[in-house]
Amino acid sequence: MKDEDKTKEQFINELVELRQRIAELEALEAEHKRAEQETREYAESIVDTVREGLVVLDADLRVISANRSFYKTFKVTSGETEGQLVYDLGNRQWNIPKLRELLEEILPTDTTFDNFEVEHKFKVIGRRVMHLNARRIYRETNETHLILLAIEDVTERKQAQQALRQSSEKLKFFAYSVMHDLKSPTIGIYGLTELLHKHYKDALDERGKSYCDQILKASVHVAALIEKINVYIATKESPLKIEKITIKDILQIIREEFSPRLVVRRIKWLEPEAMVEIKADKLSILRVFRNFVDNALKYGGEDLSEIRIDYEESEEFHTLSVSDDGAGIREGDYERI
Repeated sequence: MKDEDKTKEQFINELVELRQRIAELEALEAEHKRAEQETREYAESIVDTVREGLVVLDADLRVISANRSFYKTFKVTSGETEGQLVYDLGNRQWNIPKLRELLEEILPTDTTFDNFEVEHKFKVIGRRVMHLNARRIYRETNETHLILLAIEDVTERKQAQQALRQSSEKLKFFAYSVMHDLKSPTIGIYGLTELLHKHYKDALDERGKSYCDQILKASVHVAALIEKINVYIATKESPLKIEKITIKDILQIIREEFSPRLVVRRIKWLEPEAMVEIKADKLSILRVFRNFVDNALKYGGEDLSEIRIDYEESEEFHTLSVSDDGAGIREGDYERI
């Protein structure tokens, strides 16, 4: 039907239908905008609950938006951040050259950086330590690339870790001091009491013999406590420190440590003349020899008269051994050991 053939009534009906369609489209657009706004607000509410500070930067490293944690942590407001260069925030307090270089590297590529640690003195909040993560993101609406920068203030954590390390070092030093100061007199008390008991027990009455026995037991108990301190220190040690050491120096330290007990019991100490240098953890080597020699003295029996350290060298190994002429391990204990 041609337009000139349409009646007035038909034109009115078409106009009504067109207006209804326009109203439906406007309502649909309004609903779409409302849904977009709700989605944006929902996303922003989630971002604002994140503990780390989040900042979105454009290609010029200007701040587009930031979350609540960022404002709270670094004492800046949205008026100071939005549209500002990241290194101009808060009167240039973010002027961190290394950070700027990293951000500029990210823009032309898909590069990211994780857990970059930086220490910086801010004008408002002072010196802070931060963990930074950044990655490039793509915005489809105008086909541009942005940078998402996540910032975690770890200053307090670092300070706590440092305080813990210092406390641990002080505790370890105290434990070393206690072990060192107590070990020699304890060994001396034990050795002299054992010598007194061995050579003069016939001159002592029952009470005197009982006193000797109590002193021996008490000194053994103290020695056991010292060994526990040694074990505690071992568990708190830092990772192995491999260094150059000489076997002669190690054996000298062990010999001097056990000298009182060796003298009291008249036990010979035999060691190689080798001036060999090896690479090892000094404390661990000392601990191994200390345990071997201590076991020889503990379980060698009354007839123990000699402790020998031997050394052999091959193309691949340095072999050190500890032996004695004492009672040795009882046959019945082989399987258990």
